[in-house]
Amino acid sequence: MQAMPQWSDLQHFLAVARGGNLSAAARQLKVDQTTVGRRLAVLERELGARLFDRTPSGFRPTAVALRILPAAEAVEAEALRVERLASGEDLRPSGPVTVTATDSFLVHNVMPWLSGFRERHPEIELHLLSGYETLSLVRREADVAIRLVRPQEPSLRARKVAAISIVPFASKAYLARRGPVRFDAGLEGHAVVGYAHDSRRWPESKWLDVHAARATVAVRLTSILGLLQAAREGLGVTLLPAFFGHLHPELVPLRGVLPELERTVWLVFHEDLANNARVRAVVDFLADTIGAQAESLSKAPTRPPRAARGIGKRRGNR
Repeated sequence: MQAMPQWSDLQHFLAVARGGNLSAAARQLKVDQTTVGRRLAVLERELGARLFDRTPSGFRPTAVALRILPAAEAVEAEALRVERLASGEDLRPSGPVTVTATDSFLVHNVMPWLSGFRERHPEIELHLLSGYETLSLVRREADVAIRLVRPQEPSLRARKVAAISIVPFASKAYLARRGPVRFDAGLEGHAVVGYAHDSRRWPESKWLDVHAARATVAVRLTSILGLLQAAREGLGVTLLPAFFGHLHPELVPLRGVLPELERTVWLVFHEDLANNARVRAVVDFLADTIGAQAESLSKAPTRPPRAARGIGKRRGNR
C-alpha cells in the first residue's frame, strides 16, 4: 500500500510550484535549498512520479504535478485553518504578530506610535514586513495587513480606517531654479520623478503620463520613500501623499488634492483570528493610530501665495 504523503512534503511541493525554483521555495519556507530538494525527492519517491522538469529557466510542473496541485492546495487550506482556529482562541495578549504594509506607511504612520503600544503590551512581539507585495493572510504569510485595496476573499475582515489624498509636489529649490509649473502645458520644460518596473502600473504613474506628457524624466523609482527623497532633493515634480507636505516644509503643493487618485486605507485580518487576543490588540492599536491621523492623511497642505508657487503664472502677465 502506497504511503500517504506528509503535509510537510506537500508544503515543499507547493512552494516550488509557486516559486518556480528551489531558492524561491527556500526563502518562502525559511529553510535552505538542500532541504527543499530533499523533501521534494522524498515526495516524488513516495508518489512514484516526477513532479517537475528541471529546465534552465526553473522547475516546470509535470502533468502529474498539475493534477495533484488542487488537492495539495486543499490540504494546505485545511492545515492552515486548523492553525488559525487553534491560535484564534488564544486569550493571552502575548506572542508574535506579523503586520504587512508599505515601507512608507510603516515608517511615517505606524512606527512613531509603537513605543506607546510596547508599554501597554510588552509581551507582544511585532514583526513588521514592508514592501509592495501582497502577502497572503489566508496562508498566514501575515496576520494583519494595511492595504490600499479592499480584499475580495470572503474569509477576510476589512475595516476602513482612513483615506490618503495624493498631491503633486516640487521642492522650493526646484521651483526657484526651474520656474513656474503649468500642467495645462504638460509640464513642458520641467522634470518629473517617475515610477519604475511594477509601479508603472500605479494610477499615479498613469496620471503623470497624461498630465506631464511633455516633461523629461529625471529619475524613476519603485518606492514612495524614494519618490519623497528625490522630490526633497529638487530632482523634479512628483506625486506624493498629501501628509508629506505637512511633514516637509521644503515641499510645495502644486495643486489641490486629486480626487481620482484618493486611496482608502483598509485594516485587514482573517476572521479565524478575530478572537485572538494579541491580534485583536494590534488591530485595535492600528485602527486608533491610523484613525487619529485621518485628517492629515486626507487634507492638502496649505499652498503658498500664487507668485511663490508659480502655478499657472504666465510670463509677462500683470
